[in-house]
This record gives sequence, structure tokens and C-alpha cells, in this order.
Amino acid sequence: MFGFDAWLSLFGPAYFAFSGFSAPVMVVWAVACAGLAMWNIGQRRARKDAAGAEIPSRSWVASWKVFLFVAIGYVAAHTAVYLLVRYLAALRL
Repeated sequence: MFGFDAWLSLFGPAYFAFSGFSAPVMVVWAVACAGLAMWNIGQRRARKDAAGAEIPSRSWVASWKVFLFVAIGYVAAHTAVYLLVRYLAALRL
């Protein structure tokens, strides 16, 4: 489950939309946030389990597949927030 940093990352697209930044900036932000989330998940997995044995890591292929899945989710969520704020900002004028 994603933590507070994942929810906090949604303020980026809201700021970008309100400030008038283009959509590619928001996509770069979403991919960077996905990378940070995967890094945080990896740090938690690197710890040992209750018995003291190390948790085996995934292969590179599996890690990239998981990253792509997470990045697509982040881009979808950030796009929804971006478009909503962009729409609401246009109504303000």
C-alpha cells in the first residue's frame, strides 16, 4: 500500500495545472513519483523478515514490469487531477 508520499504527490499536478504548465511536465512528475515510490518499497523489502532471513529480491525483468505498472497508475491518477484542476481553473476566469 502506498503511503503519505503517494497522496502528497498529487499536489504536483494540481500546481502544474493551476500555474499553466503543459501536460508533459506533469507526466515527468508522475514517473519521478513512481520511481520514488518503488525506491521506498524496495527499501522496505530489503529488510529481513521476522526469522532473520533476507527476503529474496525480484529479477530485473520483474522489477521493470512492476515499475511500469506503478508508473501507469501514477500517470493515470496525476492526469485525472491535472485535468480536473485545469477545468476548475478555467471556470474561475
